[in-house]
Amino acid sequence: QAGACAGTVVGAVNMMKSSMKMVLAVAVLLLLAAGAVVWVVINRSQQSIAAMQTPLATLTSIDPDPPQPLIANFDDPATTSPSTQPTGPVVRCAVINGMNITGFWKAVTDRFTAETGIRVLTVTFGEKATIDGSFRKGGIDLLTMHACDKIINLVADGLAQDPQPWARNDLILVGPAADPAHIRGLSDAAEALRRIAATKSPLVVHASLGAQEVLRGVVAEAQVQFDPATVTQLFDDPGREVLKIAAQKSAYTLIGRIPFRMGRLPNQGLEIMVQADPRLRRPYVVVVANPANISGARLEPAQKLSAYLSSPKTQAWIATWGIGNIDDRPVFFPVQPKAH
Repeated sequence: QAGACAGTVVGAVNMMKSSMKMVLAVAVLLLLAAGAVVWVVINRSQQSIAAMQTPLATLTSIDPDPPQPLIANFDDPATTSPSTQPTGPVVRCAVINGMNITGFWKAVTDRFTAETGIRVLTVTFGEKATIDGSFRKGGIDLLTMHACDKIINLVADGLAQDPQPWARNDLILVGPAADPAHIRGLSDAAEALRRIAATKSPLVVHASLGAQEVLRGVVAEAQVQFDPATVTQLFDDPGREVLKIAAQKSAYTLIGRIPFRMGRLPNQGLEIMVQADPRLRRPYVVVVANPANISGARLEPAQKLSAYLSSPKTQAWIATWGIGNIDDRPVFFPVQPKAH
């Protein structure tokens, strides 16, 4: 019996030793796993600290002192990782609002980028006064707006050079649904103005000097004489209420087809009466920055874009772009007769 007990004790001791070895092995494995976790945490913390210490310009900037874009035709560098940032030449632009809201500017510059590899950054867009002011501050290589004193003054002031016409938009005659002058459906603006004058129907003249110039040109050609009592000429229209004023007077007025068709102006029931008269078109002009007076101007890519806009290939494309978008005609028109 004593021998049996001794054997039992020895067996128990051996089992205890085996159990202790297993416990020790598990403890070692747990310590190794904990050490690995600590190493990963420390390594990632060091990487984060290093990234925070890296100058922001090396992470986000593709240009020295880049202007803040409102719209870009490529990914915003502030949200693009360094490995996917676009590279290559860039031309920075200021664009009149109508070309931007219609999608026309993006469409034509996407074609330019695809053909040349030169990227286009729209730094600012808006009305003439807005983009004129931005261009004068620098950081813009190319500007396009309607032909007017502002864009020619940029050239006269030595800030821009090489003004080139490259596209047109057009105006339309709108009026009250009653149409007292019976001009609805005409495509001859001169005849329409004769009828408005003959019936002494009210006419509101847009505050835009460009619209006034177009109207005066047709009036002079048609030798129309208006009764001053029937004409309201707006000196200024900061609220863009020309349609509202014309509606209140049951008057006719000349207005841009694009903003009217797109509902960009407050309207109270005026309808399109006369459209598709080439005499109601207004040209757009493009200029490039003068590097003699604009520091950092990127003349070469800007000149390439300017030349592309007026090229026969682009002019032919303009003649068909956007048909069906706002009506059954192109949104803009070319300037070269052979592209009509």
